[in-house]
Amino acid sequence: MESIESKQMLDLPAADSLCKKEIAYIRSHTVTWESSVNNQFYLEYSYNRIDWFALNGGNSIPLPQSMLPITPELLAHDPGGCELSLSALELLQNRYGAPEPVYISAVEKISRPSGAAELPRRISVAYTNGMREERSVIWDGLTGTIQEPKYAAPLISHRADPYVYRHTDGKYYFIASHTDAGHNLDGRYQYLYLILRCADTLEDLTDNSGRYTEKIIYEKKPVNGGTMSPHLWAPELHYIHGEWFVYYTATISDRSSWRIRPHCLACTGSDPMQDSWIERGPVQTTVKGDIAFTDFSLDHTYLNHNGKDYLLWAQKTDNISDIFIAGLADPWTVCTPAVRLTHPEYNWELHGFPVNEGPAVIRHEGRIFVTFSASGTDALYCVGLLYADENSDLLDPASWTKCPYPVFQSSSVTGYYGLGHNSFTQSTDGTEDLIIYHGRQEERYLGEGDYQPLYDAGRNTYVGKVFWGSDGMPSFSVPGASIAARPEDLTVRAEVR
Repeated sequence: MESIESKQMLDLPAADSLCKKEIAYIRSHTVTWESSVNNQFYLEYSYNRIDWFALNGGNSIPLPQSMLPITPELLAHDPGGCELSLSALELLQNRYGAPEPVYISAVEKISRPSGAAELPRRISVAYTNGMREERSVIWDGLTGTIQEPKYAAPLISHRADPYVYRHTDGKYYFIASHTDAGHNLDGRYQYLYLILRCADTLEDLTDNSGRYTEKIIYEKKPVNGGTMSPHLWAPELHYIHGEWFVYYTATISDRSSWRIRPHCLACTGSDPMQDSWIERGPVQTTVKGDIAFTDFSLDHTYLNHNGKDYLLWAQKTDNISDIFIAGLADPWTVCTPAVRLTHPEYNWELHGFPVNEGPAVIRHEGRIFVTFSASGTDALYCVGLLYADENSDLLDPASWTKCPYPVFQSSSVTGYYGLGHNSFTQSTDGTEDLIIYHGRQEERYLGEGDYQPLYDAGRNTYVGKVFWGSDGMPSFSVPGASIAARPEDLTVRAEVR
């Protein structure tokens, strides 16, 4: 079979927003006297002075004059942006990220002899991040339309920390932190239920599709006399060695909703939608004196790799939330010392609160990737990335590399804010890796009056595509973006010889 690399490709005209000529432009979108004095700037860049991309997840960046051939004074007095060489911009991107959309950049040249029976149903495409793949095409005569993912946006409303699991029989299961939009910002009505949803396809999970079934598998009453949320958070459905389990975080105090720990439910049969669920109780450790679950702990997820079972979770130490990993003896019992994988250290991890939480695992070409969410849960909530070689010791912190910038963040262009706490699944046809994440459509921040983003039911579940670059690293593009810079980039024309 002809490899995708050997096929003749036709370059598409570069999108205006990514037209990388000789220079770029950089500006500070928030300039104050205090930021100038402290050399803390909120930088964004552009290739056309129209489309701007916020560095460092929209958080501040220290700007010593030795870093770039620009000065704070120039930034402060040129709102249209000052010129910057592409090499200088690359230095910035290596440290603070390149939050650009990923677009189709080239398509396969289709040439068929006159009288050929039919045109190919799939053609090769290349993306701006170096990824290459085949995509379906629907032909009308000699003009074809490249098919792109089309999912409802949002896929499911008022559900945060979404988890989608595709079972071996092809069915999709969905579970998430449940909020009540009718009682927005009132904690008594948020996070009371664990509701499992099942459908034959990912698209069928969509709200009001009429093609899914739902079941409440766990319920908890408000605490403190019915005035506080019981904080049923971040449930995940896992099929572990032939049995069904749900991990979730729950309040363990009748007086304070903030004493929370990881818990486990187990299904009594083979059908999670029909059979009953029982409590296995809090997740425990057999390691005496270990730090695991001794403080505020949440967001646990499961990994089976090379015949070993692992648990990853977030836990506070001195009011700082880190991410840990340990080995499992069974789905609710940790049997090795907790090992810290990441600790908040960058500005984008420190906004509001010092937070690393919500780990999610995906594997690709010899690496294990762990995404995690950072900062407070407002519009600056964002996603970071860890990765390790699949043959390394996953319980050794030295095996893991952490990106110094967020890999998925809010976009004012598309109107998605506060992205985070994702999971991964595959498309219904099995050809695409997908990121399932929550986001908001309102740009609101901690400290705005009595705003409490945790009890804001405006976090919804969305679907995005994972673009694997030529370097084997994932790109999550921009939330809500198409795979085409312009609609016409999805059109291909066959040449008849």
